[in-house]
Amino acid sequence: MISPDLLQDVEVLREETEEPVVPFVRLRRLQLRHRYKDDQYSHPYTFDMVEGPFADAVAVVLYHMDSEGKVWVGLRRGVRPSIYLRKDNPAKAHLDPLPRLTYLELVAGGLEYGDVGSIGINGRAALEVQEEAGYEVKAEELVSLGGGTFSSPGFGMEKIHYRAVKVDPREGMEPEGDGHPLEEVGDFQFHELTEAISWCRTGQIEDAKTEIGLYRLANYLGYHPEFGLWRHELPPDLLERVRSLGLGPDRSEGTG
Repeated sequence: MISPDLLQDVEVLREETEEPVVPFVRLRRLQLRHRYKDDQYSHPYTFDMVEGPFADAVAVVLYHMDSEGKVWVGLRRGVRPSIYLRKDNPAKAHLDPLPRLTYLELVAGGLEYGDVGSIGINGRAALEVQEEAGYEVKAEELVSLGGGTFSSPGFGMEKIHYRAVKVDPREGMEPEGDGHPLEEVGDFQFHELTEAISWCRTGQIEDAKTEIGLYRLANYLGYHPEFGLWRHELPPDLLERVRSLGLGPDRSEGTG
């Protein structure tokens, strides 16, 4: 085993590019090798990498708070064929027999290459909110929920960037969609934050970006779903030990 501290680079030696039709997602087959300190190299190896048409992706937590101080978060129910078709794989069906005709998750979408340097992550997030949830929001209303995460680091480049936006549930309209059949079927509803987080543990929600986004929103707002308490409601000895964990100052938006 070689220490990661010695790794200097991963070099592309060549790429197999023969492909008669350009697919929506393409498989890149690369010949790679590692370069270590003191000009030492690993043996070449083949690495398959999936590359999609987008620069990255964005996931958005829409939320509002009611008069009792409860936080409500928006989730979209739609179709994910790759998840539904697990039923046709005997091994996967044996391990996991749920049908999953629909899939519950945050509003999300691809960050197009043209967005980079123009409307940016927040601009794309605002467009996805209108398409998938039916709310018109401005790019400057979106807030960051910390650093991004890689969706499939074993074989993909895509990074998910997390944003949140507070909306008035009375102002929602019918989602526009983008014209694709995958967005013909679906709906958007608000659910109480603590309940939605619990669904991530019980299996009603099986989406990593959604669980990450919900917990980060709670941390950003200064809400502790395990206790049902805002940060300022914590006992003094616990309040002194609370840290924001990278999402801005220790704060609470309160119950307004």
